[in-house]
Amino acid sequence: MTLLNPRGAALPTQAWAVVRLLAYLEKAVPLEEARSLLSPPSIRGERTKDKPPFDKAISTLEELGLIQVDGEDQQLSLDGAATTLDGHDVSAFNSVLRSAVLDPAKNTSLGETSDQTGPRDLTRALAWLLSLDPTDPMDWHRVQNEQRDALRPEAGPVFSNETRWNHFNYWAPTLGLAAPPLFQAEGSTNRLVPDCTIAVRQTLAELQQLDVRMNAVELLRILRERISVLPGGAHSRGIGLRSPGDTAAGAALSFALLRGEDEKWLRLEHDDDAQHVLQVHDPDRSSARPVSAVTILEAVNG
Repeated sequence: MTLLNPRGAALPTQAWAVVRLLAYLEKAVPLEEARSLLSPPSIRGERTKDKPPFDKAISTLEELGLIQVDGEDQQLSLDGAATTLDGHDVSAFNSVLRSAVLDPAKNTSLGETSDQTGPRDLTRALAWLLSLDPTDPMDWHRVQNEQRDALRPEAGPVFSNETRWNHFNYWAPTLGLAAPPLFQAEGSTNRLVPDCTIAVRQTLAELQQLDVRMNAVELLRILRERISVLPGGAHSRGIGLRSPGDTAAGAALSFALLRGEDEKWLRLEHDDDAQHVLQVHDPDRSSARPVSAVTILEAVNG
């Protein structure tokens, strides 16, 4: 299974429907009972060569380690981090889904082979998008031109066809790592900007460091470790994308940090005598903005 191939992989909303049902029931249920509840015969429609959405959701969630199917009667239950979900908070599901997609164990040899099994195709695409300008929308026409030679040759192209780009337009925003542009050109569809604000906000909330003044360079290290498709993160470096450096946030992460300050859930500060300073790209300045400390002001799982 590859997550950007719509013939085999589910949309995130379809995966959420399965997780929400299991969280609501708070017990394992037979696979066919879950199928009947989520896709009763009256709405299944005509048979096609594609797998039914329910089956796609099951295989996708199994691949990501978020459900398991056990026993002769195929009992379906939540697994891994999904067992913490209550079935009401979709943002919590999206955060768990992001962690599962970026799991290092599921993304081995990202830059050494063009293997697309598991979440590898999606991970490469996320890392590539986040290396771009967060204020410049991408559409399929631009993707075709700008993805050329972007990754290590062994990793293959980012998107092999428009269908995968279209599927990516569902996955990337769900994971909090992209967003539709604020203004859509007339007649345009499937355009994205590399806006990782939601993922950054959720990750910071998970640190449970409310009103704690944190060293900005250390926070950069934590964010790259937990969101490894950020420029400078392990997945990004693994496919040959340039790192901004150990003390530079890069354009996409800078955009998220500045937005956090503007929305007042972050405070960015600079001490003149600080030994370690993070360089934040600010398009309103002629040079990078120095930040030595970051304070999380709201414990909101955005």
